[in-house]
Amino acid sequence: MKFRGVVALGVSLCASLWVTAVASPVYVEKVDMPMQATMTEVKNVLHDGGYKIVLHLNILKLIKAQQKQLKIPDFNARKFTDVQALVFCNPYDFSKLLNADWPAAAGCPLTLDVFSKGSNSYIVYGLRADFANTPASKKITQSFDQAVIKVLQGIPMSREISKIPDLSGK
Repeated sequence: MKFRGVVALGVSLCASLWVTAVASPVYVEKVDMPMQATMTEVKNVLHDGGYKIVLHLNILKLIKAQQKQLKIPDFNARKFTDVQALVFCNPYDFSKLLNADWPAAAGCPLTLDVFSKGSNSYIVYGLRADFANTPASKKITQSFDQAVIKVLQGIPMSREISKIPDLSGK
């Protein structure tokens, strides 16, 4: 029962992260390191930036474990070696947003996904400014985005990319 709950949570989170990414712009960084090294660096820079990691999920592993039951056609057609998600939050920033425009607090905690293919990883962070309903909350969410991006740019061997690579493996 526990495993099913974790899988259900993983699938739900993955779906919600996908919806977030589709609904708002994303910031993408390429890191010239495999997943394990990238995740270590991401966690370190987030911690140093004052963020608390709330949840770490190995999305690819969770879904792959249930592939026969889920029957997802063409699962992982791009042949990622790993896909992981982090949910994180700066409690002080959350409090500011909660006080300024409580519905906009749905944009917090923050999330990012890391997609890995061989010795390269891609960090995808869904920008939160679109969650704002008021000028005050827009200013707060824009400051979230700027702060997270600045922190992520501190990862060694990483760089922002403006053109999303195909990675279709064809």
